[in-house]
Parts: sequence; structure tokens; C-alpha cells
Amino acid sequence: MPLPRVRPSLGHRLPCLLLLVGAAVSHTSFAEGWLQEGTNELILSGGKGLGDALIQQKSIAGSNMVGANWSYLFYDYPSNHHFQWWAQVSYSYMWRDYRGQDQKQHIWELKPVLRWYPRRQAQGLFGEVGVGAAYLDERSFGAIDLSTNLNFSLHFAAGYTLQSGNTVSLRYSHFSNGYTNTPNPGFDFASLNWHTAF
Repeated sequence: MPLPRVRPSLGHRLPCLLLLVGAAVSHTSFAEGWLQEGTNELILSGGKGLGDALIQQKSIAGSNMVGANWSYLFYDYPSNHHFQWWAQVSYSYMWRDYRGQDQKQHIWELKPVLRWYPRRQAQGLFGEVGVGAAYLDERSFGAIDLSTNLNFSLHFAAGYTLQSGNTVSLRYSHFSNGYTNTPNPGFDFASLNWHTAF
């Protein structure tokens, strides 16, 4: 009688897969650009949920938020105004006490981000906008009931880049399904962010 096949779990296969991908990428010219100094940012965030003054329909003003973002600079265009395109992966964690219940929200985002400096150098004041996709693991958070877990992600930010390459920014983030489903109450928070270039 043949023995049953034991399929390796994802936990066993993932390290091998990562090693293979890492080895393949390390031998390409793309990896040289990927690892070039200053083309990556680690962004640490702290913030608060917002009320209904902007896009969302109900308040989550009593909630707190922390997050981490990784950004990769894939296009840098210095002209009279300096433009940069970034690819950004983000994770945010929110929590609050709502009507005696301890609520939590995990948010994953993937989006391209356009950063604009009004001068030729990528230093000083800048504006930023990002549009992409987000997954929120809880549909109900505070007074807001989302109709979908998968949503559009939008943010606007203003910040200041130091000569060291480190940056501080203030960001407004909005999540909604873009009326692909109803209801579409939206979900907003604001955050203060510290960017470390590497």
C-alpha cells in the first residue's frame, strides 16, 4: 500500500522560495538600482482617526493609529520642479474602545505615490499624493460599517525633506470602495510620519 504524500506547508516552502527569488534578483542590474543608496524609505507613522468633516460620513475620532511603510523610488525627474514616483507598501494598525468593546483594525496598502518639490532639488517643502488599493480586515470599526474589505486607498501629504535625506510629513488617508458597492461610508485618519532614507 503506497504511503500518503505529505505536502510541505507554506511555512516550510516560503523560506526556500524567498531564497530562490533573492538569488535570482541579486544577479540582475535591477538589483543594483534597488539597492542604490537613497532609493528606499522606511516611514514610521502615528496618528488618529478623523470625524466626518472631510470625506467619511461618520466619526472614528476616538481611535489611535500606528503604522510602517516601505517606499521604493523608481523614477526621479529633476527639472524646474522636482518630481519623484515611489512604489509604497504600507501597514497600519488602529484601535479604540467603542461602546465598551475593544476594537482593532489592520490595514494593508499598495500604491504608487507622486511627490512634488517646487524647486530643482529634492529638499525642503513638498506635496504628495498616492492612489492605490487597500485591504481592511474589519468591516465594522466604531460607527462605520464598510460594505467591502477591499477598498481604494487615497492619501494627500505635505512634508519637509532635510539635507540628510530624512523627511517629516503630515498625511491625510482615505479608504472607500469608490461606489463599486453600497453603502460607501469611507474611512479616514491623519498621521504624522518620519521617513528614513536608505
